[in-house]
Amino acid sequence: MSLAPSAAAALPSASAVASVRLARRPALAPGRLARVALASSPGARNVGTRVVVARASSADAPSWSPTPERVALGAGWVALASTAALVAPSGTTAFDAELVRGLVTAPFSGATNPIFEALFNSLGVVPAVYAALLLPGAKDQPRCPAALPIAASFALGFFALGPYLILREPRAAPVPRSSLGWLARVVLESKPFAALNAAFALFLVAYGVTHADRAAIDGFATLWTEQSALCCVSSCDLLVLSLAMVGPAREDAARRGVDPARALACLAVPVLGPCLWLLTRPSLEE
Repeated sequence: MSLAPSAAAALPSASAVASVRLARRPALAPGRLARVALASSPGARNVGTRVVVARASSADAPSWSPTPERVALGAGWVALASTAALVAPSGTTAFDAELVRGLVTAPFSGATNPIFEALFNSLGVVPAVYAALLLPGAKDQPRCPAALPIAASFALGFFALGPYLILREPRAAPVPRSSLGWLARVVLESKPFAALNAAFALFLVAYGVTHADRAAIDGFATLWTEQSALCCVSSCDLLVLSLAMVGPAREDAARRGVDPARALACLAVPVLGPCLWLLTRPSLEE
């Protein structure tokens, strides 16, 4: 008499054991479930998997909150836009085009008001400093990539850069230099780049100060209030850009293990001071 059939009947089937184990296992959160699916999927490199990864990463991203610094940046952007719309002289398009033509064709020749010329050229230096401050912390920003607003800031100033500063997440943790992209690693982190920016900024400050006689000051005031919307908005843009640099400079100092007060002290001198910070800040470790 064989006992094998009855013994087999008494043992639970493999599928029943698996069902009991799955029933006792706690449910996975959606983000974790996505990562488990990614790890177990045989086609882990297909398009569908990349969608799963993106959804899991977005679930882990910190939620945006209106911190005091972000509120201040938003107020600065609104104030700048209001100045352009309500305060700047109107109907100056032709005059401004001629002003820019003079800046390009005859730079630093005395043909353009020297105070405005120094200020206008400073709007090429300051975005370069922002690029050097922001790109080391730009990797995996959850809401807005850094490249486009930083590039656009060379033409549009805080109008382009402000929204990015409001939306981005602070990144003060140390990062190895080798993890940066080519532009940040080779150019923006280099001391020759910092020295060139500092030299040009020093020239602009010296040019503006040494030519700031009574006639130049009165001419600049007339430009600002009556003749040129470009002069009015550019002046305010440089002011807002300089004030908004406090957060990125403080973050950059912390990233390099330096007291943020040292970076903030450099910002006390507009245009030139931030360039001196780039020149004297410690290099990121490899």
